[in-house]
Amino acid sequence: MRVAWSATHQEFLLSDGYYFSGLYKELTKREVLIEEVDDFDRLFEYDVIVFNYPENPFNTEEKKRIQKVLNEEKKKIIFTAHFRGKDGVFDVCNAITQDFGITVLPEGVKDECCHLEDDSLIITTDNIKKYASNVKEVVFPYSAPLSLSDGVEVILKGRDTAVSDSGEKAPILIAQKSFESGSKLIVCGGCIFWDNFSIFKLDNLQFVVNLILGDE
Repeated sequence: MRVAWSATHQEFLLSDGYYFSGLYKELTKREVLIEEVDDFDRLFEYDVIVFNYPENPFNTEEKKRIQKVLNEEKKKIIFTAHFRGKDGVFDVCNAITQDFGITVLPEGVKDECCHLEDDSLIITTDNIKKYASNVKEVVFPYSAPLSLSDGVEVILKGRDTAVSDSGEKAPILIAQKSFESGSKLIVCGGCIFWDNFSIFKLDNLQFVVNLILGDE
């Protein structure tokens, strides 16, 4: 398995060891080649492409390339955002993902009952619909909720005690669009569920491994 971590649109970088050394080491242990890639065209030489908190917009040609890859090749492309529209990343993601029925909302998700660090935005959830093998509970901090169209699958939701800023209970946190080509587009409302704060808490590591390696 080869994973490209994009450095093409001012993302949070894999090479920032303070945040992502745990993810890098754990995937490497599992014989996953994960590399930071700063050339957009080279991204699609890999099996999995990660756009983790992209701050710079995609141009028209880049958008067309992503659409073509999803429809014609067998790739997994993962986008991650953040809560309450921080840095406009939700707009950057939506410019790609809305065409496929997934919208990141400029809101946050709280759970006053189930959270860590005395912070209701650092929610925990056991409402795992996919990639759940050997996963019982994960922490999913500072997430935006997602809005989905028909034909999109839910991967992760908040518990019934979780609520979005607009009042939606058990909001959707991660979703997936599958393509006839075998490609998958995964959109995450949060971007720090796999950083060094989160990855060794609860079952996050196993969930992340499942998400990347494809064990639904």
